[in-house]
Amino acid sequence: MTYLLTTLAVLIALVLYHHIGYVALLKLFSRDNNKRLVFAKNTKATASFGILICAYNEQAYIKEKLYNLGAMLYNTKMFAIHVYLDGCTDNTYEEAMLAQAQLAKQDVVCHLHFNKQNQGKAHAINELIKLTKPNYDVLVFTDVSALLSIDVLMNLDADFKDTRLNVITGVYILDEHATTEQKHYWQYQNSIRSMESALGAVIGVPGAMFAIRSKYTDILEQSIINDDFILSMNALKNGGKAVVNSEINILERECDEQSHDYARRVRLGAGNWQQIKILYKLLNPQLGWVSFNFFSHKVLRGVMPIVLALIYILLFSIAIFSTLLLPKLLCGFITFIHGIELTKKVFKIKMKLPIVDKINYILNAYFLALWGIIKFERGDYKQHWRRVHRSNTQQNVTIKVIKRAIDIVGSVTGLLLLSPVMLSVAAMIKLTSRGPVLFNQLRVGESNDDFVALFDVLKFRSMVVDAEAQSGAVWASKNDPRITPIGRFIRKTRLDELPQLWNVLVGDMSLIGPRPERPVFYSKLEKDIPYFSQRTYGIKPGISGLAQVMNGYDESIDDARNKIGWDYAYMLSTSSPRSWCYMELTILFKTLVVIFTGKGQ
Repeated sequence: MTYLLTTLAVLIALVLYHHIGYVALLKLFSRDNNKRLVFAKNTKATASFGILICAYNEQAYIKEKLYNLGAMLYNTKMFAIHVYLDGCTDNTYEEAMLAQAQLAKQDVVCHLHFNKQNQGKAHAINELIKLTKPNYDVLVFTDVSALLSIDVLMNLDADFKDTRLNVITGVYILDEHATTEQKHYWQYQNSIRSMESALGAVIGVPGAMFAIRSKYTDILEQSIINDDFILSMNALKNGGKAVVNSEINILERECDEQSHDYARRVRLGAGNWQQIKILYKLLNPQLGWVSFNFFSHKVLRGVMPIVLALIYILLFSIAIFSTLLLPKLLCGFITFIHGIELTKKVFKIKMKLPIVDKINYILNAYFLALWGIIKFERGDYKQHWRRVHRSNTQQNVTIKVIKRAIDIVGSVTGLLLLSPVMLSVAAMIKLTSRGPVLFNQLRVGESNDDFVALFDVLKFRSMVVDAEAQSGAVWASKNDPRITPIGRFIRKTRLDELPQLWNVLVGDMSLIGPRPERPVFYSKLEKDIPYFSQRTYGIKPGISGLAQVMNGYDESIDDARNKIGWDYAYMLSTSSPRSWCYMELTILFKTLVVIFTGKGQ
């Protein structure tokens, strides 16, 4: 009995160290060991990036993903996108080709590599590595299901100036439809990675996005389960650091239903077990924190399902064959916890019990991982990689509320503070040309599945009266003779847009958003630019916006086509409060630059 009790105590100590002791040590040492060099970000790109994507039957999201990458705030000559289409049986290739054509108009290079037969993700990654490793300084691996903040490459470029860094990732954010348990799990993982990052030894990166110096990127074995972990950890086997950049946001849109989450837990268990076998060289003490963290985080995580199973066996054995009270109480507690979950499932009870549900989620995750280890050892994990689930993204409700509050405060403040400027502009227009000071025009507003809003936009008149009487509805050009002298000035400085603050106040528009288009152009634009109408889906048009500050006024369909990528990038930023906030501030700054430098049209 003494032997059983000693063994049980050792196993429990391992569990406590892995979940509590290791975290405590990280907190202690990470406070004073952040020796990472910080380099200032600038607009001049120094590193070249190859962005690598593996796709299998991704027709619903591939175009959105490529538009997201095409909107990166980085020199387009210094990065290129490579998509490996691994035996897709749907319209992924066709959708990718449409996006490729659009990106080409933005001078973004996108290569599509097509394979007729699905040969698995490891094969796809290896092919991409062979194609790209000699040509780029850094390889960025990302999933179709993940959206990235548009400053990713700029942040990576700044960080990789530190020659000690081999691997960089960002903060992993789940879609709002993720379960509470999944969100708690990833909050915990992000916390651990943040502390590991302070030590330069992040153990494991989210496959949604991570970057590796090309020279440290190795070919994978075909039987690899968790390719992201093996790729990133292999880059540290001879030294080097792995960190998390807290300014990089990775939004994961693929939220598993509970049944799919269970399947993933089984696969993760098998993957963790495989990682220990493949990466045992990382246990070399000469690697410092990488070795320590690898053992404490990944090795113990990999063997924890076995440890937990042994604890159950020993605990129930001792409770049955001894008179000790504590083991009996612990067995009763365990039975009670699992009994609650079983009751909820049998009777389909949806009532939340936060503490009990969290304990059951953790325990179930480990037992599912144990099943994964068993399946791995009997050779079940030799099939090709597949995606299992998708879910649609929706605009964050919190963002909409905050955005509307900002619009009200901003428009009222703007109308009050800018009233002298507006009066001066109105006087100049009245004194230099005949006709009204204000000009209103029907525009298309926010849309959804049920309706498309129409409203009259207000602007200071910058053209002669009845400017379209003979020509009909046409776009303005740079040297348009219909524009008055004062009109040319207020268009260049965007002062003609100021009356739209009233449109914002009454709720027709927002301070920042896609440009509101005229209905008369809409049918032609929708015909020539696929999905053009979706640019204002669930979003109000804005006085200023990413497309406006990056491209200026539209003069033709080609101009409108070039803007669609920017509009989509803005729309996607609203999926995450942090990326949305960064986007809003970026657009505001660029708007001020346009106003004070007169770079508008």
